[in-house]
Amino acid sequence: MAKLTTTPPLEKNPYVNELLDVMKKHNAPGAEDLKSMITDAAKIQEQLSAALAELAAMRRELASIREDNHPMRNALQNAINAIQEQIRALREQLETMKTAVIDGCKNALAAFKERGASALNNIAKFFKVKPALEAIAKSCDQAAKDNTKSISKIEQISKEYHKAGQHIKNIGRTMTGKERITSAKPVGKVAKAAEAPVKAVRACNVAMRNAARNMAKSLSRLEKTAERPKPIKEQFNKAAKQAAAHNARNTQEKSKNAQAAEL
Repeated sequence: MAKLTTTPPLEKNPYVNELLDVMKKHNAPGAEDLKSMITDAAKIQEQLSAALAELAAMRRELASIREDNHPMRNALQNAINAIQEQIRALREQLETMKTAVIDGCKNALAAFKERGASALNNIAKFFKVKPALEAIAKSCDQAAKDNTKSISKIEQISKEYHKAGQHIKNIGRTMTGKERITSAKPVGKVAKAAEAPVKAVRACNVAMRNAARNMAKSLSRLEKTAERPKPIKEQFNKAAKQAAAHNARNTQEKSKNAQAAEL
């Protein structure tokens, strides 16, 4: 996986921007919630790209370990394989989610053009995106847990590697009458360098999980706008009453004029 190929962010999609403009123009309920969803979707895409960059860093670190039999090579390679699969799966889920959002915008715009501003009263029904958001949040949560396991494995192997080295050194020190080394050596430079990008990937997964959950919350608020009084409907009713009152005044004036003409 040398490159992360994804469609442009939702904020650059013409259907998304058109719907946001229409909602803003007509003071439609839920416009801010939809905008928040688009912002969080962009965060997910940014974090996924960041995770890919960290994966490249892990590959460079693997290449820097010259010893073929170094115990860290296998642990790092396993972590790379796991993260590569995580990124591949998340990329597919991200594209599925973005497609659902774009389709929702298309359908909402079509309804608006057919029925007018009243179609904007409950646009949440056009967005079939909840399953995709749940899938992303679940995948990222599990990926973060797997990252934690990889980090623990790297640290464990590092400690065992240094412990074995310490044992060999103590054999020599015993033979020469020197005092044995008993203090535990901290995680080595190789392990620290190997686990750093894994920790960064874990942070990316946590950020993506949180963004997906925030999107789900925004979607829930968007759904609830349909249960509240509709500002657009109120505006229409107000306009209709004003028009009726205006027509009534015109009718009265015509009647008065007609009576005056007869006199």
